[in-house]
Amino acid sequence: MSIVSVARRRWQDRATKQLAWFHRWLGIATCLVFALWFASGAILLFKPFPSLSHADQLGLETPIDLASVRVSPRDALLAAGGGDSLRLVQRGPTAAYLVGTAQGLTPIDARTGARLPLLGRADAADAARRTGPGVRTTPAFDYDQWVVHNRFDPLRPFYRLDLPDGAGTRLYLSARTGELVQRTNGWDRGWNWIGAVLHWAYFTPIRASFTVWDQTVWWVSLVALLVAVAGTVLGVVRTVAARRQRKPSLTFFRLKWIRWHHLLGLFASVFVLAWILSGWLSMDHGRLFSRGRASATTLARYTGRPLATGLAAVDPASLRRFDGARELGFTMVGGSPLLTAWPARGEPRHHAADGTPLDGARVAALAAGGIAAAWPGAPVPPPRPVPATDLYALAEGWPATALRFPRVPGVRPDIVVNGADGQILTVLDDSRKAYAWIYYALHTFNFPGLTSHQLLRQILVLIPLLLGFIFSITGVVLGYQRLRKTLRR
Repeated sequence: MSIVSVARRRWQDRATKQLAWFHRWLGIATCLVFALWFASGAILLFKPFPSLSHADQLGLETPIDLASVRVSPRDALLAAGGGDSLRLVQRGPTAAYLVGTAQGLTPIDARTGARLPLLGRADAADAARRTGPGVRTTPAFDYDQWVVHNRFDPLRPFYRLDLPDGAGTRLYLSARTGELVQRTNGWDRGWNWIGAVLHWAYFTPIRASFTVWDQTVWWVSLVALLVAVAGTVLGVVRTVAARRQRKPSLTFFRLKWIRWHHLLGLFASVFVLAWILSGWLSMDHGRLFSRGRASATTLARYTGRPLATGLAAVDPASLRRFDGARELGFTMVGGSPLLTAWPARGEPRHHAADGTPLDGARVAALAAGGIAAAWPGAPVPPPRPVPATDLYALAEGWPATALRFPRVPGVRPDIVVNGADGQILTVLDDSRKAYAWIYYALHTFNFPGLTSHQLLRQILVLIPLLLGFIFSITGVVLGYQRLRKTLRR
C-alpha cells in the first residue's frame, strides 16, 4: 500500500470518527426532538391549528349602523394621520373605521372622527350578552396560546368569551377593533397541544416574540438537519464496510438497538432528510427564497393613487346603500377606488366611488391596469381562476377568489390578485415557485394529483411519519444508554 493510500485511509478514519462523534452527541440532544416532530406531524395531518375564517367571522358580527356614519373615508384616514388600509365595521355600539399602517390599527369613530380608546370590560360584557346567555368574559390580555401568532399583533389586546355550550368554545374579541377574530373548543385545544403547538414550537413565551421564535426554531431545525445528514453519511459508510466483510451484510452491529437504528436509518434516511430539510425551509422567511411580496414602490404604482386621494369623492351618505353589510373595505386598484361590502353570508358586492356596481370582470380589469402600471413593458394576459387544489394556492393560502395573471417572460412573473378586493396576494416569481415545491410539497406531499385525493395523501404521509417516529425512538434509546454509561463513568 502506497504512502498516499495510507494517508488517505488515515484521513478517512479520522473523518469517520469525527462524524460519529458529531452524530452521537448532537443526536443525543436532538433525538427526542425528532421523535416529537414525527408524532406531532401525524396529529397535525388531521387536526390543524384552530382558526376562524373570514366568512365565519362575518357571520358572528353585527351589521354596521350605516345611518350613524357622518365621517367620510378620507376624513377618517386624515384623522388617523394617514394609512395604507381602511375598513368600516361595527365596533360594539359604534360604527368605526379601522385605519391600518405598518405600526398597527387605529380605530376612528365614524360619527365624530375622534380616535377611539380600547374597548373596556363593560364593552366586552355587552359583546358577550349579544353572543348568547351565560357567556362569561375574562379581563383583557395580550397573549394566550391560541392568539399567539404575529398576525394577531395589530388586534391586541383581547377579551376571551367563554360559551356555556358544553364543548368549551371560546371566542376572542379584539379590544382594538371590536371584532371576534378567533374561535377554539376543548377538543381542538387538546389535540393541538400535542399537535401543532408541539410541532411548531408555538409555546407562548417563545412565539410571543416572532424574532425569538424564528431564530430558535431555525437554528434547532438546522442542527437537526446536520445531524440527519451526518447520520446518513455515517450509515452508508458503515454499510459499505459491512458489505466488504467475509460474510457481507447490511450492518456489522450486533447490539439490538444500534442494529435497528442503523438498518431503519438506511431505509428511512431519504424521507427523514427530505422532511427535515423541508421543515427547516418552512422557517426560511426570505433568507434563501423570495417572500413573494411586491416592493413598496411597485405597490404604489399598482394602486395608482394614495388611498386618501382616491377616496376624496366618497360621501358618507353614499355608504348607506350597503345596508346589512358586516364590513366595508376601501382599496385602490389601478388608480380607481374600490368599495367592497361583505355580507354575513354570500359573495361580496363591489362598487366604484360614484356608486356604480362593479362585477368580477371589472375588478379583474382594474387589477390588470394596476399590473400594467407596476410592471410595464408588455400587455397583461387575461387572468385565470385558481383551483382550490392548486399546489401554489395551498402553499400560499390563497382564498377561493384568487385570480392568477400569467407571467410574461422578461417583464413580470405570475401575479396573483384577490378578486374580492383587487389586492395583490403573491408575486409568484421562480424563487417563490421553487419554495412551494421544496418546502410545501415535499413536507406535506401535496403534489399535483394528490391534492384532490386527501385521504390517499394522508395515508402516504402517515406511513413514512410512522417509520420516522420508530427510527427516532431507537435514537432516543441509544441516547439514553450512552448518557447513562457516561454518567456512571
